[in-house]
Amino acid sequence: MADAVILPRPTTEGGQPIWQVLTDRRSVRHYGSDPMPLDVLSQLLWSTHGVTGHAGATELRNAPSAGACYPIDVQVVANSVAGLDPGHYRYVADDHTLLPIRKGDVGAEITAAALGQTMCKTASVTLVWTAVIPRTTGRYGDRGRRYIFLDAGHVGQNTYLAATALGYGCCTIGAFDDGAMNEAVGVDGKIEIVVYAASVGPAE
Repeated sequence: MADAVILPRPTTEGGQPIWQVLTDRRSVRHYGSDPMPLDVLSQLLWSTHGVTGHAGATELRNAPSAGACYPIDVQVVANSVAGLDPGHYRYVADDHTLLPIRKGDVGAEITAAALGQTMCKTASVTLVWTAVIPRTTGRYGDRGRRYIFLDAGHVGQNTYLAATALGYGCCTIGAFDDGAMNEAVGVDGKIEIVVYAASVGPAE
């Protein structure tokens, strides 16, 4: 397996005022053709999953999570990112890296699994969020399953806001074939399942 991709250090200064970002946020399904710079992808991933502190031994991240269980992981399907081979990567929040899973036109598979939504292959990246169910059910039992979807919503909103602040378009995706999407990103559909996704690319 190829070495992990070390992402550029995210920035925590400057940027647009949050009130302007909230006003400007819209779902965008059509994108320009310029490749996404790697530092933009880095900022997006940090904005949604980045480690920002600790409470004792517990990591704290940019998006809130019930009980700080953080059941949501992100699979990155890169279609057009400068300096990054097209393919499927898994983001490792602890060290802010991308773990290569497989190369190739994975975006076409994601499009098929997403019921033909072509933005999954025309976007610079499609972020596919998976939930590792035992992270919450181990603490909260069966009611932990509903917390998973709350957490996914938090991550999705952070992605919208970060993309907007960076001048990129974003559209979250809830319509997909569960089995096909699980297979496309290589999760078992039982312990780990796909729960949400988003396409992100340069706004036209």
